[in-house]
Amino acid sequence: MQMRNKRLELWKKRYQEYQKSGLSRAAYCTRHRIPKSTLNYWFYQIRKHQRDQTLVEVMPEPISRADGYLVVVVAERYRIEISGGLDARLFGEVVKALECLR
Repeated sequence: MQMRNKRLELWKKRYQEYQKSGLSRAAYCTRHRIPKSTLNYWFYQIRKHQRDQTLVEVMPEPISRADGYLVVVVAERYRIEISGGLDARLFGEVVKALECLR
């Protein structure tokens, strides 16, 4: 497992280099003599690892209003306050949008 972590860290550095390069994946692979399938595999693993490491903490607050009031705090960065009813579809879209900001 330790060897895999070292390889993951190496590929994280390569991923950052790739992003800074401005090259397409194919051009980056050609320049660095890396099979495109290997690059794609490790970039997928990096994204998967980042998703697995993300923790979203929901901290309930006391309800101070009788008409229904919801407060959701996401990773101490986003605060969503909802009062007077909840549109579940819209709330789901907001949560999805926040997940994309990671």
